[in-house]
Amino acid sequence: MLNRCDKMKARVRFGPAGIPRGSPKQDLYSGVEYTGELKLDAFECEFSRGVRLNKEVALRVRKLANDSDISLSCHAPYWVNACSKEKVKIETSIRNIMEAARAAHLLGAGIIVFHPGFYMGKSSEECAAIAKKTLQVCIEKMGEEKINNVFLGPETTGKLSQYGSLSEVLDLCSSLERCKPTIDFAHLHARGIKLKKKEDYKEIFDKIEKELGGSALKELHTHFSEVEYTKKGERRHLVLGTNNEPPFRPLSEAIVENGYGATIISESPLLEIDALKMKNAYVSLLSKKGK
Repeated sequence: MLNRCDKMKARVRFGPAGIPRGSPKQDLYSGVEYTGELKLDAFECEFSRGVRLNKEVALRVRKLANDSDISLSCHAPYWVNACSKEKVKIETSIRNIMEAARAAHLLGAGIIVFHPGFYMGKSSEECAAIAKKTLQVCIEKMGEEKINNVFLGPETTGKLSQYGSLSEVLDLCSSLERCKPTIDFAHLHARGIKLKKKEDYKEIFDKIEKELGGSALKELHTHFSEVEYTKKGERRHLVLGTNNEPPFRPLSEAIVENGYGATIISESPLLEIDALKMKNAYVSLLSKKGK
């Protein structure tokens, strides 16, 4: 748990995963600008279908984000399988992560989110060994290119066929430098860690602290939405208020009561609308606690 001094420094930010639906123009600059107009203060640049970003645009977006106090992150392409046994897939994964790292460096984004990989018949231990080797190559390449302000952010995955449970992600981050977890609460819920009460969320934070230390809870990068799922895991993200799985309020209570710092990125189909709902709910709860 964070001490009093740490709590004073911790901050909670909210924003959309990609360009808001209401943005007048569907381009990166306009999306970040509109996010600021909504008084949201985080934005995840979505490069899930490939990194297409020129330097001029990146620097304009970077300045806009700085001036608007918006924290940027990037989502790397979906074509990452850091624990594949196939050489060509490892090479593709490294290339995609590095392209996202270069974009993040230009944008001033602090973390690259990516899905670590797939089991494909391998054990968790086999996947871990291959993934660590793959990501270490990325870290070394980032160092060679002086990309020293960007962290790798392996994301907890939502399907049981995917390597990326909470324990697996924390193991990667505890084993590698320049690696921080991305905690997708909907994915954890779909994988079987049922989140209903604030105590359920507190267990997640406690495990992160145990594995990575209290500093990890000052600026944790997270995703949130409700989720539809089957026995195989995640099917799709849902709008807040659809099925209350998982519920947001207990997460907000756990954050407020323990003083955690976090960036909460909305992956709801209603990106900015639900980001604002979460922010308003959090601010309301924080205000009541202060009275």
